[in-house]
Amino acid sequence: MTFLDRQLGRFTMYRLVTVVLLALAAVAVVQAALGVLDTTIFSVGAMLLTLAVMVASSVVANIVFGRSVGAHPHLESSVVTALILWFLFLPATDGEQLGWLALVAALAQASKYAFAWRGRHVVNPAAAGVVLTLALGWATGWPVPFTGWWVGSESLFWFVLVGAVVVLYRTRRLALGAIFTVIAAAISIWWQLGIGTDLGDAVRFTAYSTPIVFFAGFMLSEPLTLPPRQRQQWSVAALAAVLFTWPLLTSRLFGEPWTVEPFGSTYELTLVVTGLVALALRQGSRSLVLRERRPLSGDVVEYVFDADRPLQFAPGQYVEVDVPHRADTRGRRRMFSVMSAPGPEVVLSTRHPEPGSSYKRALAALEPGDSVRVTSVHGDFVWPDSGPVLLVGAGIGVTPFLSQLAAHPDRDVVVVLGERDDQPYVAELEATGARVVRLPVDRVDGPTIAEHVPDLADRTAFVSGRPDFVDAVARQLRGRAKQVRRDAFLGY
Repeated sequence: MTFLDRQLGRFTMYRLVTVVLLALAAVAVVQAALGVLDTTIFSVGAMLLTLAVMVASSVVANIVFGRSVGAHPHLESSVVTALILWFLFLPATDGEQLGWLALVAALAQASKYAFAWRGRHVVNPAAAGVVLTLALGWATGWPVPFTGWWVGSESLFWFVLVGAVVVLYRTRRLALGAIFTVIAAAISIWWQLGIGTDLGDAVRFTAYSTPIVFFAGFMLSEPLTLPPRQRQQWSVAALAAVLFTWPLLTSRLFGEPWTVEPFGSTYELTLVVTGLVALALRQGSRSLVLRERRPLSGDVVEYVFDADRPLQFAPGQYVEVDVPHRADTRGRRRMFSVMSAPGPEVVLSTRHPEPGSSYKRALAALEPGDSVRVTSVHGDFVWPDSGPVLLVGAGIGVTPFLSQLAAHPDRDVVVVLGERDDQPYVAELEATGARVVRLPVDRVDGPTIAEHVPDLADRTAFVSGRPDFVDAVARQLRGRAKQVRRDAFLGY
């Protein structure tokens, strides 16, 4: 698993999703060429033409709409949206149909700017594009294309399953995907049993003829339209499963399906509803004005900001910070653990390796008085209400501990510090009154920690640092500590 984490960690989330979707698209095109897919519908030429039209429309629309509102468009996200939409609509060669598909992609990008709240889009763009197009066709009477969700097919199932698991694993959303998949599949199977289908055929139909797995892996899991806390996300996954299968559920309960005109299914509407629920649960964005920049040991730099309104968060959570600049492929947002207590002062810290990304260069170029924006608060790296705690960190990963220790000065805490070269915040950790065990980072492992912390079995352990460090230490602490929690960023 450490090897897998290391390999996946080389990709940003947008890049990983793009690569996985492109791989699935290649599989679909090859299947069409071999006649596995119905060649009367899925010709290679039509599939590639449709893909080119939707990607081009999505990218151009993102540039146009983004610049019209003074934003710097993230082009890779528009490619991801186009690829998702491509799997929902049947391929076309007719000019009018291609025009509609281009409009779907364009409206998907427009939704990111039209339906946004304080710097964050509210609804999954692909779902918004479909809903807006179908609503337009219904209002005008124009013959718009309906979604076929052809990605839910037997020949693609295992490829989609592998891709979805990779994405969910990378985003630490496997539980969310499992909750949605189990509930949605159970309702689908239950409905089919009610119409006389035997259990085996009901299971096969649900796996091979519905887009449940694709929906869970590539649409519901989008972190930007999910609530900030894990249990909230699990509740949203359960709600999404019910809404996703709503016509089947109501058909079994009441004898006829309850549908919403003009939509043939509730798949896209599900993401509209869950996006609104997530919006209600998220804290609004905050504008931060740089007060001071403090160079520390090595390449570590600390940034002190003043928020326009007090930033509320649970110590240990992290924030997404948007720095306006012309971004590279990694985008203009990054995640940071907050070192300060909740309130108007926000202290963040990061390394500035050379060569840095466009984001790190823009951050380093900020002058006092310049503004950035916190667009969201995330994470469950939060202490329990009571009980002794173990903190294990290395390098810049110790930053969330400072906020937690300041908020809980009287707790029984042991800090195991894996020291790297130019380790920051050693003195600050020792000044909190917690017992600090300092070890070379390569000696931080389960047996060594157990040797220095005799009551390890009574403590909730929190592990923070580089992904390889976190994965290795967390694995070795399982079964030794009372509970183990890992600090994991989304990677977008």
